[in-house]
Amino acid sequence: MYYDIIDDIRNKYFEELKGYSPYIRQAMLFKYITENIPLKIKDTDYIAGWHGYEDYDKTSDLETRYFSYIHMLSKEQKHIREKMQNELKCEINFTPAHTCIDYETIVKNGLEHYITLVDEELCKKPDNECLVSMKISLDAACKFAERFANIAYEKARKVEKPEQKSRFERIYSALCRVPRQGAKNFLEAVQSVWIMHALIPMAEMIWASISIGRIDQYLYPFYKKHIADGGTKEEVKKILKNLFMLLDSYSDGACAMNIGGMDAKGQDMFNDLSKVLIEVEKEMLLRAPIFAVRVTPNMPEDVFDSLIDFDLFKIGQPTFYAEIPCRKAVMGRGVPESEAVDFSANSCMGLILAGREFADMWGIKFNSHLPLELAVNHGKPLNSSLDFELTTRPTEINDFEELLRQYTVYFSELISLCANLYETVALEQEANDPDPLLSAITEGCIKNHCDRATGATYNTVTVETMGLVNTCDALVAIKELVFENKKYTLDEIITAAKMNYEGCEKLLSDISKCKKYGMNDSGVNAIFKQICKMVSRACKKACHDNRLFIPSLHTIDVNVGYGAGLYATLDGRKEGQPVNKNANPSNLLQKTEHTSHVLSAAAFDQTEFSGGQPIDLYFDKVWFKTKESRDKIKALIRTYFQLGGLQLQVNSIDVELLEKAHSNPEDYPFVIVRKGGYSVRFNEMHKDVRAEFIELAKRMEQNG
Repeated sequence: MYYDIIDDIRNKYFEELKGYSPYIRQAMLFKYITENIPLKIKDTDYIAGWHGYEDYDKTSDLETRYFSYIHMLSKEQKHIREKMQNELKCEINFTPAHTCIDYETIVKNGLEHYITLVDEELCKKPDNECLVSMKISLDAACKFAERFANIAYEKARKVEKPEQKSRFERIYSALCRVPRQGAKNFLEAVQSVWIMHALIPMAEMIWASISIGRIDQYLYPFYKKHIADGGTKEEVKKILKNLFMLLDSYSDGACAMNIGGMDAKGQDMFNDLSKVLIEVEKEMLLRAPIFAVRVTPNMPEDVFDSLIDFDLFKIGQPTFYAEIPCRKAVMGRGVPESEAVDFSANSCMGLILAGREFADMWGIKFNSHLPLELAVNHGKPLNSSLDFELTTRPTEINDFEELLRQYTVYFSELISLCANLYETVALEQEANDPDPLLSAITEGCIKNHCDRATGATYNTVTVETMGLVNTCDALVAIKELVFENKKYTLDEIITAAKMNYEGCEKLLSDISKCKKYGMNDSGVNAIFKQICKMVSRACKKACHDNRLFIPSLHTIDVNVGYGAGLYATLDGRKEGQPVNKNANPSNLLQKTEHTSHVLSAAAFDQTEFSGGQPIDLYFDKVWFKTKESRDKIKALIRTYFQLGGLQLQVNSIDVELLEKAHSNPEDYPFVIVRKGGYSVRFNEMHKDVRAEFIELAKRMEQNG
C-alpha cells in the first residue's frame, strides 16, 4: 500500500494557497503535489509508477487545514438537506472521481492535444482563471512524468547488468515522450496510461474508482506493431503484469478494465491482446483491476470458456456485461448510437462515455421507502416529521391502485427536490474544489470555460434507490394482507413497523409468507417492473441540459451500513437490518436459487437503470468440476443477457474458508471476494459486512 501526501502538501503551502482564487489554488496544489510526492522505480520494473509513502507513519499527523468555503445553499436548502440526510435517509452530495478519461486520445496524441485547445481559448480569454488553471495543471502533469524520467536515467547510469540498463533506458526514453506527446510503441502507450491513471486521483484529491476503459482496443495497434517489429508476447506480458501490480496497489480496487465488446457493424472485438490480458489476469489473480468482460452474441466460445474458471470466480472475477443491452441503456439517456457504441463499463457499476462524461456515482442516495411511508401515513414519515412543504396532498388509500399512484407522486416530487438540491451542491463544488486537470481532458469543459462538475458534455448523476426491492416486497405484502385477504389494516402494519415489530410475531410470520422479489412470481415481477418504470420517469423528468439523473440499483456493500441506520420498514425488515444488495432479493427471502433470481432481475427494463443494476450469483466450487456444469454457468449468463440483463457479478464460494477467515482475519490475509461491485481482501471488510456475505453465500450454496 502506498499513502499519498495531499494533506501534507496542503498544510505546507497553506498560507500561499489560501490567497489564490479556487481555480488557481487547486491547480497550484496539484502542481505542488506532483513536484513533492515521493517517486520510486523498482529494480524489477518495466514501467515507472510507484509514488507516495510506503510507510503510513511517514505521513503528517498535523490537523488538516481547510480553505475558506463559498456557500451557495440557502438557509432553507441547508435545513432541507440536513433533514433529508439525518432523519429521512436521503443523501445529496457531490462525489468526485469514479470516472474514466479518454486514454485513447491521450495515448495517440498526448496531452499536447489538450494544451493546444486550452491555448486557443486563452487567446480569446487570456485572463480566464479556469483556462489558466487548466494550463498550469497540464504542464504539471507533463513534468511529473519528467521526474520519473530523471530517476530512470540515473538508474540506467548506475546499474551494471546489461538487461537492467537496457530496461531503464527504455523507461527513460518512454517518459521523455509520454504523456506529453503521443506514444510510438507498446511500452510508451502503457506508460502513458499509468501516468495518467495515477494523476487523476491526485487532481481529484481522492483514489476512488478510476477506470481505464477499453484498453484492449486502444492498445491493440501498439500490440500489433510490437509483434510485427519482432517483439514477443512474453515481453508484452511483463509490461502488463507491471501495470496490473500498480493497479492493484492503489485505490479501492474498483478500476474497470474493459475486455471485448462490439463495433458499430456488430462485429465482436475480442482480439489477440484481449486474450493476452486474460492470461495475465489468470496468472496474477489480483483483486484489481476489475475485469469487465463485454459479452456479445458472437463472442468466441473458447474465450468465454476460458473465463468460466474457478480460480477467477473465487476472487470475484470477472464482471460480465451484456454488450447490446448496455448500448441500449446508454442510448436511453439520449445519447446518439454513433456515440453510444463507444461506451465503457465504468468502475464497479455504471456505463460512461470515456472523456466525454463526468459521472457522479453517488450523487443522490435515495430512501426508496420514504414515498411509501408518505403514501400510507397521510403524508407523514413513519419516524419523524416533515417540516418542509410538499405540493403532493395525501389521499385516502382504499385500494392497491391508489396506493401505487400516491407512491408514484410522492416519489417523483422527492426526486425533483433532491435533484434541485444537487444542482446547488454541484455549483458549490465548482466554486470551491474544481479539478482543472480532469476538466481540461473532459470534453466540453475547455469550450465552456468551466469545471467538470458542470461543464462536461454529459454530466450524469446516479440516483441510488436504496432498498427498492424491500419497498417492492412491502407493496406486495400490503396488497396481499390488506387489500386482497383483508387480514390486517394499513394502520395495524404501520403501528407494528413503528414498534419495530416488537410483540408482532404473527404479523411478521404472515409477511414472511407473502410472495417476494426473487421468487420469479409473475405478480411480484409486474409490480417491480411498474415501480422501476416509475423511478425511471421521475429521474428523466429531473434531467435538463447536460445534466442527466439516472437511477441505480447498485449498492456495493453500502446496503449493510445504510440499513444499520434505517428504521423498520413495511416489508418486515427490522431496524438496523441490511436493505437489499444491488438488484438481488431482500435478505428476508430465505429461499432462492439461480434461475428464479435471474428471471426476477430480468423482469424489469434494466436499460432504464443505466446507473447500475448488477445481480450477484454465488457458485459452489463443485460447479467447476466438469465441463457440463461449467457450460451451465455459461448458459445461465447468456440467458440472462438475452432476457435483457446488463451486468452479472460472480463469486465461487467456500463457506468453511470464509467462516475461518471471519473468525481469524489475521490468519487469512489473501482471501479475496467480490464485495458487490469489485473484489477486496475479505479481512479488509467490516465484520458486519463479512457476516452478511457469509449468510448470503450459505443461502446460495444451499439453494443454488
